[in-house]
Amino acid sequence: MIRKILRWIDGQTELVTLVREFMEEPLAKGVGWPHVFGSGAMFMFIVQACTGVLLMVYYVPSPNAAYESTTYITRELPLGDLVRGLHHWGASLMLVLVALHMLQAFFWGAYKRPRQIIWVIGVLLLLVTMGLSFTGYLLPWDQKAYWATVVGTRIAGSVPFVGHHITVLMRGSEEVGALTLSRFFAVHVLIFPAILVGLMLFHVAQVRKKGITPPGRKVDDEDSVPHPTLFYPDQIFKDTVLAVILLAILFLFAIFYAAPLEAKADPSASGYVPRPEWYFLPNFQLLKYIPTAWGEWGEFLGAAVIPGLAVLVLILLPYLDRNPERRPSRRPVATAAALASLVTLGYLGYAGAVSGPRPVDLTPTQLHGEKVFLDLRCNSCHGINGGGGIEGQDLAPDGPRDPDAVAAVLRSPTAFTPRSIMPPVPEKMSDDDFHALVAYVSAIDSSFHMPFEAVGFGSRRPASHTEENWFANHKFEVRKDPTLCAECHQPSFCQSCHLTRRPDSHLDGWLKSHFGTAQERAEYCQVCHEPDYCNSCHSRLMHTQDWMQKHARTSPADAELCGECHKSDFCVTCHEGGRPATHVEGWVQTHARGDTAECTLCHTKGFCTSCHEGARPSSHAADWMDRHSRSARADAADCTTCHQTAFCQSCHGAEMPHPDGWLLAHKDEAAFSPDAVCFRCHQYEEKCAQCHGAAVPEQ
Repeated sequence: MIRKILRWIDGQTELVTLVREFMEEPLAKGVGWPHVFGSGAMFMFIVQACTGVLLMVYYVPSPNAAYESTTYITRELPLGDLVRGLHHWGASLMLVLVALHMLQAFFWGAYKRPRQIIWVIGVLLLLVTMGLSFTGYLLPWDQKAYWATVVGTRIAGSVPFVGHHITVLMRGSEEVGALTLSRFFAVHVLIFPAILVGLMLFHVAQVRKKGITPPGRKVDDEDSVPHPTLFYPDQIFKDTVLAVILLAILFLFAIFYAAPLEAKADPSASGYVPRPEWYFLPNFQLLKYIPTAWGEWGEFLGAAVIPGLAVLVLILLPYLDRNPERRPSRRPVATAAALASLVTLGYLGYAGAVSGPRPVDLTPTQLHGEKVFLDLRCNSCHGINGGGGIEGQDLAPDGPRDPDAVAAVLRSPTAFTPRSIMPPVPEKMSDDDFHALVAYVSAIDSSFHMPFEAVGFGSRRPASHTEENWFANHKFEVRKDPTLCAECHQPSFCQSCHLTRRPDSHLDGWLKSHFGTAQERAEYCQVCHEPDYCNSCHSRLMHTQDWMQKHARTSPADAELCGECHKSDFCVTCHEGGRPATHVEGWVQTHARGDTAECTLCHTKGFCTSCHEGARPSSHAADWMDRHSRSARADAADCTTCHQTAFCQSCHGAEMPHPDGWLLAHKDEAAFSPDAVCFRCHQYEEKCAQCHGAAVPEQ
């Protein structure tokens, strides 16, 4: 049945025939274990592609989420740390295999005629592999990734005249940011893999067409070489054994040496000194030997010219080396040059590796303090030469420190920085642990680095503590699960910050609802408060048996708290007829000009109608307008109980009541027409005739 299916597939596509011809390729005598590195490199690319696709499912290529998604993959996603470790170490192993494959091809003379193009493609594959490593550098968006990319793109900008344009092209703008990350991500997962697959297919096709170089044979002397073995099963077996060994190595590294993740990228941390991966160390060290006085030209020489010339020599090597011999011993010039180049690269790489911060020899007390430092998770906030958290200061640049000052800060951080969120050392800490911690923190200086067990797993913070605004949003985490913080923090930890300011749950109006919250979710209050905390307030304000006798003596501050639960007219139900201190003798004459908001503390709006029928006094009946002038003349004080004198002017057009001397000026306002202003209050016969006579004067 299977054979019929295969025959049908082969009849439609000829794939079965192609695979059979490929697998049954005859191999020259001597081809064997030394030729497994090419297949090993291809196998590692497949591993990288598979693990990369798995990481892409959860990775988010944006500055706001790249680090958080990487942290989630590493710390919370099941097997996420393993997959990321395989991808991280697989990049190094793939580069090693490509380099070994090229070295094997060089020393066996496999770059000579007729396989020159196969060698050139191999050089291009090496460059693309290094490009994949460089573009993948930035994706975690931690300190090392960010600043290494800053330095790398700046070096690319050292090319004279066009360097600035190259830097902007790589970054997408003047600075490393969101555009840089999106471009590096696209190049890393799309462009370079597509180029690599195309080059590999062409490389394999050329090898299949021209055959694997028989060892020890001169150029054009391969026709008589026997081909006693086949690619399958002889070479396939050897390639499979190498693949199993590579997988075992990868799993060991991924399990025991987790992929490093430093603190989230901080563009303001300009003092951070990035260290490149091992495969870029030779070039990193070479730049140090170029005189600083040469400036950008020196950087261009070390970063572009010298490496570029080396690559050019590798590409032209098949066309420059005309020696028909393939054995290394019969190619002394090429062999010596290759060995010298390897020694130089090895020296530069070693010098670059040891040029960084070296492990410091700690005393037994300081070693003990380092353990306490990690146990307390101080590295969650404080970094050491870039490793660790970024909320607190990096402890390396300004060290060493005075032990007494360190001890004082550890005991009471807020005594030195009132708004510090750093908690004091636990009260239960033993003297030995405390003195060891002081000794370690006091000794930290620029020669220290974060312990590997802390750097390897980042800053050991939960995912909620890696978000950009986690500190502002932590209150929401507490509300969702009040016990979440208690897994790491004691109640006293919150009080180190909240001692002098309230959380937003304690804003205006919180008191009237806190009792229900405390009943339903007592653990929410207990995040910050001890159970006996409530007594400090409830002993004074709770409605105990004798509250009726005590409430009149309540302090002004506590009286305000009564308003959290009771409405302003609540007191009237008991105090009706009782006068507050404002109701002294004569208060009725002044109440209309008082602060009405103050009245509503005890009285409702309807209270006024008991005196003011319809919000007006009884004197303001329906015909009050006709007779109010007589009332005003009879007792002007009655009007001023509610009205100011200026009130009358809105109707009378003159100052009322008339002040002294008004008679001399009244003619300017008076008129003798029937609708004159004066006649609203005065009769001509009674008032005007006294001076003007019985006859109305002409206008």
